[in-house]
This record gives sequence, structure tokens and C-alpha cells, in this order.
Amino acid sequence: MEALCDLLFELSSSERMNIMQSLLQESLKLSHVSQKLDMTVTEVSRHLQRLSDVQLIHKEVDGRFSPTKYGELAIMLLSSLTFISENRQYFLQHDVSNLPYEFSNRLGELVSSTYEIDTIRLLDRVFKILEEADEYIWAQSYQLSPQTVPPIQRKVENEVEFRGIYPKDIVIPSDLEHHIRFLDNIEIRILVTDKEAMAGFKHQSEQPRYTGFFSKDSKFIKWCKDVHQYYWQQARAH
Repeated sequence: MEALCDLLFELSSSERMNIMQSLLQESLKLSHVSQKLDMTVTEVSRHLQRLSDVQLIHKEVDGRFSPTKYGELAIMLLSSLTFISENRQYFLQHDVSNLPYEFSNRLGELVSSTYEIDTIRLLDRVFKILEEADEYIWAQSYQLSPQTVPPIQRKVENEVEFRGIYPKDIVIPSDLEHHIRFLDNIEIRILVTDKEAMAGFKHQSEQPRYTGFFSKDSKFIKWCKDVHQYYWQQARAH
């Protein structure tokens, strides 16, 4: 535990985190770090020394600094904490406890996303995602919104794969029935296509709240696909 506390203490500095992020992009000399981050040489030197002391970075023969393999791994594993801390108010109100560990442990893959709280803007973005899909549309939600049915039907007619997961008591258009499976409880909302994805977690009040995280980042899309695939295998057809 002492080693962990030491690591977190050194990374609790925004300056040192900025330095680590810069060095992950490219190896830099002290003066280059100073210029890039608009810090004094003295400040940079002190922070580089601290990061070196805990073996997060090392100095190469040409004077450039680079993350160690340990440093790269530490920053990668901190991404989940970065994501939830940047969205603290959201996770104070939304529950991920029922999400399988294999996915909650990968929340850092959602870090490159934007949060949408306005329902109108969220629906506009959902329609755009549906319209831009070329290969597949995988969806999971508390209901099949009547507004989204026509664009989904048009995509299915154009041979875009559609998979939907919904509660068993919703009304399904007959032409979409064989594309849909059912679950008793929907723990997370997912919309994922070959272009973009959206994810929204269950509100603690149990009432549907139409907010969510959006991204075109490949890691975000893969996380959403993996989650949907997991629940697709659990769900049942009519």
C-alpha cells in the first residue's frame, strides 16, 4: 500500500501529470518540456527529478526524457479514475455496480468522450448516429423510441445490421421483431455503430434519464460493442 500511496502522491500534481502526458506523446529534453508547458526550467527540473525518483520516467543518452514501461502502465491504468473523476457529479447519481467487472474495470476506455445532458441535443445526436451508420447498428435501451424506428427501418432495408435489446413489455414493429432480443432489466443504454457510439448508465432513482456519453474514439466504440455483445448473449428472442 505504501508504494501505491507514493505513486498517487507523485501523480497528484497537475504539473507532473501534464509532463507525463507530454512525454507519452514524445521524448523531450528539459528545455522542450519547459517551452511546451510554459513552465520555468527550474520547475520542470524539479518535477522531472521527482518522476525519475519513483521510476516513472528515465533520461536517455541524448538528454531526452521518456516514460518507463512502469510509467506507461501507471498512466494507462489511471484512465478509469480520470474518467470517473472528471464526471464525478454523474457517477454520484448513476449506478455501475450491476455492470460486469470485466466492463467496469475498463471504464478508462470511455475517457475520450463528451457528456450530453440536454435531451433534445441527445436525441439529435442519436438520429445523426443512426443516419451515418453504414455497417451495423447495435442498440440497447429502456424503450424503442417511435422517433428512431423509421431511420432504423430504412437502414435495415439497406442491409445495415440491426441488433436491439429492450424490455420484454415494449411494442415492436413486426419488420424488426427478428432483430430484437429481450431482457428483464436494462442496466445500461448502448448505441453503437461503425462510426460512433453512445453509453448511458442507470440512474439511482430507477427512472430513465436520457443523458449519455458520446464518442467516435475506437476504444470507446469497442467497449460499447463488447458490452452489447455480452448482453445480446444473455438476452432472449420472442
